[in-house]
Amino acid sequence: MASWEDFSLAQAYVASKIVQDVLEKYSHGSKQDIPETEAKGPVIMGNIRDDFHALGRRIVISFLKADAWRIHDLGVDVAPVRSLDQALEAGARVIGVSAMMYTAAEHIREIRQGIDQRGLTGAIQLAVGGAVFRLRPELAQELGADGMGMHAFDAPTLFSDLWDRAAKIDRGRQ
Repeated sequence: MASWEDFSLAQAYVASKIVQDVLEKYSHGSKQDIPETEAKGPVIMGNIRDDFHALGRRIVISFLKADAWRIHDLGVDVAPVRSLDQALEAGARVIGVSAMMYTAAEHIREIRQGIDQRGLTGAIQLAVGGAVFRLRPELAQELGADGMGMHAFDAPTLFSDLWDRAAKIDRGRQ
């Protein structure tokens, strides 16, 4: 069986665009009206500052929506402080950040620093993903991430695990 490593970047991009189109049509066509009591989240998603590659984030959001997560999508080129401010405003326990290039991924460290400086360590979990982490998985830990997804289909489990971890820490502080 072929893996993603067997495909060129162009082939992977075209395949991802097809998957994105199918997922968007499915999610819009099904109009999943999930009762508030059954919805998960909210969570924050965005591409970190200087990252304009939205495809991966959009696919992750499709997987999360299919798993009943409420997502606040901040888009591309998101300032680290905005991600944290939006998480606090929305009551999110997980911030998901996508980065394709190393130079952009370096800004993720600023989100971690903001979480820690505001005394929210553990109460808000930081999830990362994107091409740079597939090439250098150890980078997630170096930047202070609480979890990393190698593939979009990892997102629902990763976000559930991080949400539960944050909830335990939050209950312990009360």
